[in-house]
Formats: sequence, C-alpha cells, structure tokens
Amino acid sequence: MLRILVFLLILGGLYPISLSAQRPKVGLTLSGGGAKGLAHIGILQAIDSAGLRVDVLTGTSMGSIVGSLYAIGYSGDSIEVMARKLDWSGLFSNQPVMSDISYEERNEYNRYMIEIPFEYGKPKLNSGVISGEQLWLELAKMCWPVRDVKDFSKFNIPFKCIATDVATGDVVTLDKGEIVESIRASMAIPSVFTTVKIDGRKLVDGGVVRNFPTVTAKEMGADIIIGSNVSGGLRTAEELNTPIDILYQLGFYKDAADFVEARKLADVYIEPELKGYSAASFGSVDSIIEIGKRAGREMYPIFKRMADSLNAIHPLAAQPKTRLPVVPDIEITKISVAGLVHSDEKFFRGRLGLEAGGCYTPDMIREAILNIYGTRFYKQITYHLRPLGYGRSELEIQAEETPLTYVKFALHYNTYTSVSAIVNITQRNFIVPNSRALVSAAISENPRLRAEFFKYLGRKRNVGFGLGAYYENNPLSYYLDFRKFLEYRTKYANVSGSLQFMLNRVMAVGIGSRWEYIRVKPKISPSIQIDGNTNQLNSFVFFGLNTLNRQQYPTRGATINFEAGAVHSQNPDMYVRQNGHDLPLDSIDFRFNNYTRVSFKSNYYVPMGRKSSLLMGAYAGFNFNYNQLLINDFRIGGVTDFSRNQIPFVGLYDGEVNTASVGALQLGWQYEALRNVFAIPRVSSAVYDFIGNVEPKYRYVTGYGLTLAYSTKLGPMEATLMYSDQAQILKAYVNLGFHF
Repeated sequence: MLRILVFLLILGGLYPISLSAQRPKVGLTLSGGGAKGLAHIGILQAIDSAGLRVDVLTGTSMGSIVGSLYAIGYSGDSIEVMARKLDWSGLFSNQPVMSDISYEERNEYNRYMIEIPFEYGKPKLNSGVISGEQLWLELAKMCWPVRDVKDFSKFNIPFKCIATDVATGDVVTLDKGEIVESIRASMAIPSVFTTVKIDGRKLVDGGVVRNFPTVTAKEMGADIIIGSNVSGGLRTAEELNTPIDILYQLGFYKDAADFVEARKLADVYIEPELKGYSAASFGSVDSIIEIGKRAGREMYPIFKRMADSLNAIHPLAAQPKTRLPVVPDIEITKISVAGLVHSDEKFFRGRLGLEAGGCYTPDMIREAILNIYGTRFYKQITYHLRPLGYGRSELEIQAEETPLTYVKFALHYNTYTSVSAIVNITQRNFIVPNSRALVSAAISENPRLRAEFFKYLGRKRNVGFGLGAYYENNPLSYYLDFRKFLEYRTKYANVSGSLQFMLNRVMAVGIGSRWEYIRVKPKISPSIQIDGNTNQLNSFVFFGLNTLNRQQYPTRGATINFEAGAVHSQNPDMYVRQNGHDLPLDSIDFRFNNYTRVSFKSNYYVPMGRKSSLLMGAYAGFNFNYNQLLINDFRIGGVTDFSRNQIPFVGLYDGEVNTASVGALQLGWQYEALRNVFAIPRVSSAVYDFIGNVEPKYRYVTGYGLTLAYSTKLGPMEATLMYSDQAQILKAYVNLGFHF
C-alpha cells in the first residue's frame, strides 16, 4: 500500500515532508517479444524527453537488448538510429549474411535447400539452428563502452536480465559477467537459437519463465515500476503464422502464469498496440518503432509529471547530455584461443591478423573475427576482453568449429538443362589441414559433375592453392538467322590448377591453367556436320569480386569475373562431313592454332529504395586469332548464367548466337511487389562478330524480358516472358531452384 500511495502522491504533485529525505526509486521493465520488442525504443525516448531518471532496469529477450543499451548509457534516440541501420532479418537468420563469407566460399554459399552436418560418420543435430554470430558481434560492438565492467550494477543504470536454465526450467537472473553473453542467453529462443553456457548451465530465452520481470525490478529496490509489455500474451490459433510464433507459444506457457503476478507490480503499465505483428516481424522494423514512439507520446505527460514531482522531492544535478562512458581504444597484451579441435591454431591466428601489443578498435576486432568466420570452418567465434588495467586487456577468443563433413541436396529445373537432382559432399581438412574439398553432381539427362580442392597457404592464410575437375554433357544447337539449324550433343571436361591471393573477404586475383577436353557429336544435321574431339591447354590470369548482400535476388553489391589467357597445345581429332563426304578442315577455314582469350562478366545492383534495385550487367568475350566454329565460341542467350562460355541475354535461348567476339549490356529493375515476390523487367543489347571471321549480317541483337520470381527455401522460382527484335519470336524461359 505504501508503494501505491507514494506513486499516487508523486503523480498528484503532493507528497509528505517525511518523504523529502529520500527520493523514491524508479524501475523500468522491458518485456521480450522478438521483433515487437523494438517498440520499447519509443518508450525510452519519451522517458528521455520528460527528463525522468530511471534508477534500475530489467529486461528479458529483446527487452534485454534494448534495456542493456539504455542502461549502459545510450539514449533512446541513439538506440533508434542503431536499430534502423541493422539488418535484423540477417541477424535472426539461420545462415550467415553474405557479407561475412570469404570470397573463396561465396560460390557455394546458400545454394542448397538441405544441408546435413556429419561428425564421426553420424548426423549431428544442434540445440538450435541459429548460432547468431553476426548478432553477437553487433552486440559486442555496441557494448564496447562497458567492456571492462563485469558487474552490471556499475552501469549508468543498474541492470539485470533474465534467462532460463534449460535443464531445470529455473529462472536465472544475470547481473554480472560478460554483458554480451548474458544478453545472448536472455534471447536464445528454444530450438531457434543455440543455447548459451554460463557458469556450467545451458541457458535459453528468459521469456520461457519470466518474460515481464517486474519482480526483479522490485527486488532491486524499485518503489515505482514502469513496465512496457509487447508480448501480448498467448496467441490464438489464427495468429500462429510462423515457426518462431509457434515456438514462442509452446515455450512460454509457464510465463503466462508468472505474468499474472508480474502485471500487478507495474504501477505504469504500457502495452503498445501491435496487433498484426509477430515475434518474427523483422521486415517491419520501421513501423514497429513508429508504433512505440506513438505509445511514448501518449505516455509523455505521465512521465513528465513523475519527473517534476520526483525532482521536487529530491532535486538532482542536471544529467549530462550523454550518459555513455568514454573509453579509449585498447592495447591487446595477449591473445588466447580456445575450442580448436580439428583446425590449426596457426591458421586461426594467421586469418585473425591481430598481434599482441597492438592497439585496436571494436571495428578492427570485428573484422578480424569475420575474416576467420568467413572461411566457414567455424560455426561461432566469440571473444571477451579481460581487463589488465587502464587501456590494456587480454583478448580471449572462444571458437566453435563446424562439423567437418556436410551432405547437401537441391533440385533444379531449367528450360535449357531440364530437371536435375543435385547432391554435394563437402569435407574440410581433407587429407591435409586447412583445406576444403567438395564434389557436386547434377543427376539429369544433361549431367554435370564438379570436384574442387582448396588449401590455404601463407603466413596470413590469404593465399590459396586450388585443384579442380569439371564435366558437363549438354545440348548444343547452331542457329542460322535465329532458327535452329544444327543440333549437337557436346561433352566438356577440364582439370585445373590455380594459385590465388585473397586481397580481402570480397576480392581475389590469381593465375591458373586448365587442361580441357571438348567432344562435339551431331544429333540432327541436314547438311554439314562437325564431329570429333579436341583437347587443349588454357593458361590464364583472373580477377574476382563479389560484394552482393545475398545470394538470391540481391539488392546491393556487385560481381566481377575477369579472365585472360592463352589457349594452346590443341590436339584435334575432328572432321567435317557434307552429304556423306569428308572435307578438309582448312577448306572451311577451320584451324586449331594457338589463340588468346579474354572473358569479362559483371553485375551491379544499386538500391533505389526499400523495395527496388537497379540492375546493370556488362559482359564481353574475345577470341583473338581464332578460326573455329562451335568448339570454343562464346554463346549468347539465356536468362540464367551457368554454362561454359555463356553470355547471358534476355530475349534469346541459350546459345542462339555463337561468336568469337561479343560485347553485351543489360539493364533491369528489380521490384519486390510482395515479400519475396519480385517483378524484374530487363532490356539487353549486344554487338558481336567484330573480331576474326565475321558475318555481314546480324552483328547486333536486342532483347527484352519480364521475369516474375519467388525466393524460397528451395531456391529461386522464375518464369520469364521475353522477345528479341531480331528473332521476332515471343519465348518463355523457366528456372526453378538452385544450380551449379
């Protein structure tokens, strides 16, 4: 009763003289609720605007993230800026974001609908599917100002967060140790995020048992408790739309009973109107924050009156403009690494690139960690700083390795290659440490096979030695005036070796050589037919860049693939036959002389707003001093780029134009009409046959197309309607699922 009386007197501006000696403590409690927890930000902004000082703060799950940042010293406005900049969908994804992946891993990343890890020959299941590396690193960066504070009562506002002991179901109050680790435990949704081990206990989301920890604020001495609750309680069957919603419902029955008493402790109870939003609504961050700000504006008069009354009871010195402690960069005196079982510590430290005695910022440490994480040898890498005096710390790194073996599956259909079942086996530390080997097979009437071996070298492990083998068996058509004239089967195989230098996580240069075998066999040939095989050596230099933000339908970034070299040492066993008679190859100016070759492919994605991006593509291929047909031509056509020597071109089917020289441009606009549903109009143009033996006709081609696409866990689902001015035929092109 005394607590209620104090609260009512404060709101009324009336208080007994006996209270003037002691200022009542204000507690703030922020509930969990997944994405909806971002609405708490508006409440914090209203508290700041009113000049109301919070004395103790408690939070659970998303409330622990927002609450800890406020307790550290960030203002509500600062937290809003950070929240709007973060890619929340990426942070709460079960896959690393594309920007974290090293260049040498990006081609294989996120191309399979099923990935099964194996350890010691047996499938390995995890306690959750999301390890949260990116989230952990973002939290570590934001909590940098209190890196040396291990007692949360020493924060600008004393803070506690709630987790659940997964073994016993007990409430665990976290108030000391590593703040990032504590926050991560508090929001570890069962079966979604992996558990966090603290003091020998495996912890998960505190919302399972105490999602609205007002009782914790009361235990911390709060006389008046402000509670912001965004969980909304148990949901109806119609409201359970996502896996996260269902897991929240299953895991939080116990909390529903706890909430009855927790609600009674809140003197000021706030429940923003978030109907229609779920715990997984991270695509609606901006609108959720706005709802929170609206609720904050409604509460502002109450907060202002409380602040004025409390200041009248016990005036306080003016609060500094920023509550965030100022800390310098740190000197790392020692670096220790724990958790390595299969991987090499020299490899780990080489990729890390940090040295004892160096002075580092949080961004520098973050980039160093990602440089290792991007190799995909590690499932999660976390770090702690053990203070050794002002400005000096020991960097303690804990690594959790990924299983050495993965078996992956995908399905693919394409207008050109028909249906394929794709199987991949990836093995790390194959034969030698610090290596990765893989074999991928597309089981189809047009089969493909690829094998790769990659070994990290160099002091910083930024040099790679690669071996590869590839085989494809595809249809090959020759068109005359954009009408199919000859139909072949072609087999292509290569064995390659390369040495590459990774300039950073997105860029590499290198040299290599391929032994190539090409077999051309006529299937339908009304007059002239080419039959036989040849093998050759192709020695080259290459440059690659990949800054895409995601594998499917990226919205920003670029890819560049450049290769230049010489084709030599050709050994042909081929003949040309017309009307049953063999013709000398040189009679049709068909020669297997050495020649030089250049290929260039680039794609650019420029954001044009939240839902659209401008697409720009530039492609070129040149065979200099080249006098062949079909064998090593560049092949213009096809929406999906995955065939040898292909130049993508909307408006034409794969290989409608075969040429020794081509330059092409493509311009498009990618618009996300609905979530994961895209409309992509494109226009393409190309000039060709301007080097070597050229035809006097059709030296340019233009095309147009409209693609409707859907991004799914099974891969992209695309249907394209397209037209070329020169071919003058309306065509359909379909691509379903992943390919390699």
